[in-house]
Amino acid sequence: MSVHVRRRALAGALTCLITAGCVGTKQDDVYMLPASYNFAFYDTYPTAARSFYAAHFTHFGAYETLMRHDDRTSERMQAFETAVRETIADPPRFEPAADVIAPAWTRLAYPTAQSMHWTHELHSQLYDILTDDRVVAKRDAGERAVAYYLSEPDAAFSTRGYGHRWMEGGGPWAGAFRRAYPTINGVLWAYHWHHAAIYEALMEPDASARARALDRVLAVFEDSVLADLPEVMPLTAEVAPRFARMFPAAAHIFDNLHMMHDVVNDVMAVPAYTMAERGAEIERLRRAMRYADQTAVEAPPMPMGDGHAMSEAAMRVPTRLPSGAWLPQGHPGARMGSMMDWLRPLPPPPAPPPADPRGREEDS
Repeated sequence: MSVHVRRRALAGALTCLITAGCVGTKQDDVYMLPASYNFAFYDTYPTAARSFYAAHFTHFGAYETLMRHDDRTSERMQAFETAVRETIADPPRFEPAADVIAPAWTRLAYPTAQSMHWTHELHSQLYDILTDDRVVAKRDAGERAVAYYLSEPDAAFSTRGYGHRWMEGGGPWAGAFRRAYPTINGVLWAYHWHHAAIYEALMEPDASARARALDRVLAVFEDSVLADLPEVMPLTAEVAPRFARMFPAAAHIFDNLHMMHDVVNDVMAVPAYTMAERGAEIERLRRAMRYADQTAVEAPPMPMGDGHAMSEAAMRVPTRLPSGAWLPQGHPGARMGSMMDWLRPLPPPPAPPPADPRGREEDS
């Protein structure tokens, strides 16, 4: 057992003792695929690696803050938003664990916390593979990591591409969080852009080009994305087309993870739900989104009645122009989707560009 695993086990045991958790729920863990490239991204680009950790704090901190709804919920969320801004400015040195940030919520929705953690580990390994120049066959190494991830089908998210349809059409709770807490929601969507943009930067062919691209991503994230928060959740293939062409299954997995984060935000933001109803709804959505149940191509149908409707931006689907270029989902010029668009996966990503005349292969 590695030091990393021992520390995680100790942290989990302490959380159980402190919070009187772990009662009635089987809690276990699987370590990421052992490989020489593990932690290469953190070791090589520590500033970029640390920049992720504020996102983890924001996701799980929001869940924990919304465990209780009363006349002080708004005040607590305002204080939490201040803490988020402070964490963005000075992120922790290491990734904070979900059960440390959100012990009560982790007890409520432990399988979902584990699915999120398992997918974050795949995130880390693909960053490592793209960083480590000793890994020559990037695609082969990445596909092996994805296969290892999918070997835990109950924890893994689906490899099908559903766009925004789970979070927009999954239930009457859809959009509750972004309506109640638009700034925090925008910060989270900014981090979804950030995650994908880092992938695209790491697709550069050599270490110096990657370092420059990463510096550019962090600068744009701080100066532009956080300053003008996204109004539509970015999809991986839109922000990182080269990465999505190399690892299409991973791109869909990460979009589904991000939707699950939003689903949990929405369910937790509805004051009328009891704790039991929240836990049951979160688990229902997780089971519908997991790889183990990936038998149906269709995303959940839009709920009828109750006045629920998808936002106009989310209903604008990726649209190919006569020039061959694509308008991303949510673009004001993209076409409005029909009901059939919500009942089938998104169209495949655009075809790869012509081969590099210098003969460099994209995955070398």
